[in-house]
Amino acid sequence: MDDSNSIQHSETFPVKPPISWVMFPHWPEDGDHWIHPEDRHKAEGLIPSDVIFRREATDDDWYELSYGDVTLRARPVMVEELPEPKYKMGEIVELANQIDGDKMSTGRIYAIRWSDYHREPHYYLIRGDLKSQNAYLAKDLKPYEPPKEFHAMHTYED
Repeated sequence: MDDSNSIQHSETFPVKPPISWVMFPHWPEDGDHWIHPEDRHKAEGLIPSDVIFRREATDDDWYELSYGDVTLRARPVMVEELPEPKYKMGEIVELANQIDGDKMSTGRIYAIRWSDYHREPHYYLIRGDLKSQNAYLAKDLKPYEPPKEFHAMHTYED
């Protein structure tokens, strides 16, 4: 009896998850043949590091790795799988606990990195032209909700 089909499709041994979140804390062994030849230059500065890549299975033998605007192709290698970040690159968020209630503090997420200390993603914000050096946890942020506009000329029907 051939059990290879049952193992290939079992939840215990999934072949490739369609989407996962990964980090390359160390350079995989045996060179860089696992990175698509056209994408090797894109890996510089991102691998190894604590950045969190979105990894998506493709129809061929490659994974598509994306981090912000950077996308590269890689073969399956040993990586550290992570939980999905609550917020995404480019998303506008605001600080959850603002000291000055009259001043809203919002920013766009420009970097997402893994924190070994907290064991969860850290988010870095850009406000205006300034990139924050402070890292925020998901609990420190909330999705930005634009203020509801007040229309003085609006009439209400009874």
